[in-house]
Amino acid sequence: MTTTPLSRRLQLQFQSGTTATGRPKIANRYFPHVLPSAADADVLAVGQALAPLFADSLYQIAVVEQDAIS
Repeated sequence: MTTTPLSRRLQLQFQSGTTATGRPKIANRYFPHVLPSAADADVLAVGQALAPLFADSLYQIAVVEQDAIS
């Protein structure tokens, strides 16, 4: 079995409020076309630079990867 990278995108999660039960309400913002060869530290730095441009407070930065399995 082998895997082939198909896509990679940066996901910024912002807390846009709270639910009726007190849990955080999360709003996601995606930035596609992240190079598979990009270092995780570089992707994190980009996410940290983009976060202040949004009104809500940053909850989490994630990378979403999609691979094909054959």
